[in-house]
Amino acid sequence: FLTLFLVKVVPRWYEHWTSNLVYDGDMIVLQGQEKVFLSKSMESSDYDVNKEYTKLTFTPTQADRFVLAFRNWLRRHGKSQPEWFGSTTANQPLPSTVLTKRQMLDRFDQHTQVCSSCKGAYNVFQTLKKFLVGATVFWAATAGVPSDVQIRLILAGLSLISAASAYALHEQEKNFVFRDYVHSEIE
Repeated sequence: FLTLFLVKVVPRWYEHWTSNLVYDGDMIVLQGQEKVFLSKSMESSDYDVNKEYTKLTFTPTQADRFVLAFRNWLRRHGKSQPEWFGSTTANQPLPSTVLTKRQMLDRFDQHTQVCSSCKGAYNVFQTLKKFLVGATVFWAATAGVPSDVQIRLILAGLSLISAASAYALHEQEKNFVFRDYVHSEIE
């Protein structure tokens, strides 16, 4: 019951934020693995990464069994590598060997622009942030007008609250665009 309730209450875009933390970590690990596979493949033209996969990687969890099954299937039925791009691009470098970390973890181009939930939330964040910046300017400008010191302090306080809220939204908005992944900083 609680799970069903949370699924209806927690917005889909927020679920994507939490999922992205997992995907970012996987992306960094996979980038390192691709580089290892590439270097091993360059050592020998008949080197089969899929056959040696368990020797090159550490796959201790139940979730890894699907990866291992896929690698075995590739080795047996796919001539050890998929033709993702056709034969004309077979000699092109792997994406992770030419993309920067920022390009690999670019959430905006890879996800936000195509996900209706995240794109909608991102647009709401943008609009709300503009409103809060405008409110900050308004409260700050009007804080000097009244002669009563208490009213001035209230208006200045409202200006600070709206400025802090705009900054907090700006920081959270990064979850839609780019959030650097540093494993040691993840709780």
